[in-house]
Amino acid sequence: MKKFGLLVISLVGFSTVFYAQQNWCGTDAYLQKTLQENPEYAQQFIEHNIRITNGQIVPQDRTDPILIPVVVHVIHDGGVGNVSYEQIVSGIDQLNEDYNRQNADTINTRNTVDAPFWPISANVDIQFVLAKLDPDGNCTNGVERRYSPSGANNATDDTKHYSSGGLDAWDRNNYMNIWIVNSIANDGSGGITLGIAAFPQFANDNFGLMIRHDSYGTIGTGSGDRTLTHEIGHCLGLLHTFQGPFFGPGTGCHTSDCGAAGDFCCDTPPATEPHWNCPTTYNSCTSTPINDFFGFDAHDQWENYMSYAPCQNMFSEGQKAIIVGNLTDIAFLANLVSLSNQTTTGVLLPEVLCAANCYSDLQTICAGNSIDFFDDSYFNVTGWTWTFPGGTPSSSTLQNPTVNYFTGGTYDVTLEVTDGVSTQSITLTDYILVLAVPGDEIPYKEGFESLTSLPDNDRFMVVNDNELSTWTLNSSVAYSGYDCASITNFGLTDASKDALISGTIDLSSISVSDPLVFYFQYAYNRKTITDDDWLRFYVSKNCGATWSLRKQLHGNSLSPTITSTAFVPDSQDDWTYVAITNITSDFYVEEFRYKFEFENEGGNNIYLDHINMYPESMTGIIDSENPTGLSVYPNPTTNHIVISLAVNNSSNYEISIFDALGNKIESIHSGELLNGMNEFEFNVTNLSTGMYVIKVASDEFVQTIKFLKK
Repeated sequence: MKKFGLLVISLVGFSTVFYAQQNWCGTDAYLQKTLQENPEYAQQFIEHNIRITNGQIVPQDRTDPILIPVVVHVIHDGGVGNVSYEQIVSGIDQLNEDYNRQNADTINTRNTVDAPFWPISANVDIQFVLAKLDPDGNCTNGVERRYSPSGANNATDDTKHYSSGGLDAWDRNNYMNIWIVNSIANDGSGGITLGIAAFPQFANDNFGLMIRHDSYGTIGTGSGDRTLTHEIGHCLGLLHTFQGPFFGPGTGCHTSDCGAAGDFCCDTPPATEPHWNCPTTYNSCTSTPINDFFGFDAHDQWENYMSYAPCQNMFSEGQKAIIVGNLTDIAFLANLVSLSNQTTTGVLLPEVLCAANCYSDLQTICAGNSIDFFDDSYFNVTGWTWTFPGGTPSSSTLQNPTVNYFTGGTYDVTLEVTDGVSTQSITLTDYILVLAVPGDEIPYKEGFESLTSLPDNDRFMVVNDNELSTWTLNSSVAYSGYDCASITNFGLTDASKDALISGTIDLSSISVSDPLVFYFQYAYNRKTITDDDWLRFYVSKNCGATWSLRKQLHGNSLSPTITSTAFVPDSQDDWTYVAITNITSDFYVEEFRYKFEFENEGGNNIYLDHINMYPESMTGIIDSENPTGLSVYPNPTTNHIVISLAVNNSSNYEISIFDALGNKIESIHSGELLNGMNEFEFNVTNLSTGMYVIKVASDEFVQTIKFLKK
């Protein structure tokens, strides 16, 4: 028979907890900050815990199993952080062992004269179960995944929102939310954060915990440590065993009533500080709290799951009382473990085949490379039929096949699964993108004029963190011509990142001694003086598997100009020229790619155009063949062209259009041109389809360029 008590607090907050040896923990710092902002919370917390420890709350009886439905949100960057379903299950199994005193290392719990902890070690008697029904009542295996490099690395609370690169929490009244990520940001105090949890007394709609993939579970990338057990302890209301007497900084030693101070558990002796090892006879506090369970100065209880020691193996009966009290009297936790919620989340449903699902380690590769595919169907699958158009093999009956792709393009993936009786299938449309190798030739120039959309999954891809405003083709603004790439960023403040990523470009023919020339133009103004938007430029020598930062601009260096309204450039003077001078010869490969990444921090719109790349040895050739940088946009065209050329010395120019037979069709300009960029727009609607030639003649040279009228 289980007894439940009461604990209620109304404070939203998180506790950064549980680090490897000698690493930083922010729990006490966070609590201090919270209590400084809301000093009344400390007394409320103390009063409610006292009601549990002194028996003022009449516990409710419960004989049915206490089940906590769990959903695991995996946010990854396509690498090892995209943990397997088996690793996720191993974490749930570990929770159930630890919370039911079935862990193999219970034999290490001390039961000596000075450390009599075995008799008060508790079976908390809670079962954690992956949900089988999602919030919409659909079949689920309790796991959802999202590819989001920015959400997976240095994760913050933003990772708990789909709009900022993560995955939204499922209703805390029905599910315990766990987010698995690559790494977690800290507050700058140093150390590696393994997990961060929310206390139920302080819970908001994003209640749950975040954990690194290598601290979750016992197989795969999981280390088998007790981070998950520890974090769930916080989610159920437990403080650290070394907690200060009244949440204050400094020593956890005290002589106050043990049921009204420290961690509110009289059977977890006070400790001065966290333990990073397991000293058998260590006793950091020489004083004994009032009403201490043991009646003497017991040794530090480093084996407790709420310590930091590497040899944790127990909860105490006092901690169990706090947990079961919270599960009864904190409203959303009470609903979480209710019988009705077992039906809502389907945790007791039989495991029958109900959905086909799959994922892969990569979705974008270069031709000639392979992709690993993984079955993620549920449940009781006994047979698999994969179909891979464009792949080798084109079909497979393996559970987790590897497929090679040799030809550029976008390809579907289909999986049909069976349990021997019924079948389920799924088709992922245009799921795989294969880029051509070798890539585009040099010299390389991109003015966005011949694109019809952005992204086009050929010359450009886009990664959009928040699924809102991102890089798009803009046909009303350009440095030259009519088109550019831009982000409508005016006033966005969610710190989301949007990447514009090139297709492959072949640099393999460049001599290692030949410097690379790369430059582009951007236009941007800040909205206020405090804005701090970032523009970063990366390059890759392995088709985008890894990226190297080569330039970053932000704040005043991105633009010193303030425009309080939505910024739109209206002249070339609004554009900034940027040269990239540090692309070294090890990037001279046939699958070179580049990436622009924009991170918003409350700023304004940004525009990108006029991207050029070629080896320095071509500079003379390019200058002699095109001394004015003569260009025509769009090309091909249907209704208009813009002729653009630069003048270094004022002179007389004749600019004319000729047909393919050499007949002069139109005179565009006759007379002097001033120094700088000159542009001329011409309507070609009345021209017949075919090829035409623009001729530019000055006192010093004659230059031509072709365009196609469609």
